[in-house]
Amino acid sequence: MSTENAPSVDVLKTQATDAVRKVSDTIHDQANVLRDTAAGVRYDTQNFIENNPWLSVALAASIGFVIGVAVAKR
Repeated sequence: MSTENAPSVDVLKTQATDAVRKVSDTIHDQANVLRDTAAGVRYDTQNFIENNPWLSVALAASIGFVIGVAVAKR
């Protein structure tokens, strides 16, 4: 078995380290996007509830009723 064309352990280690770093950076970037999106949704929801309190109560009651009916049928 010839090892003349095989990459060295150091080269493989560097390539693996680079790959892990790229994946880590991508995950970090996606986490930031998700955090920003969640913050925006939270802000929009809070704004809606503050501007439409009775509609918010009606929607919550309706959703609770639908879930209650669905669970009761089981």
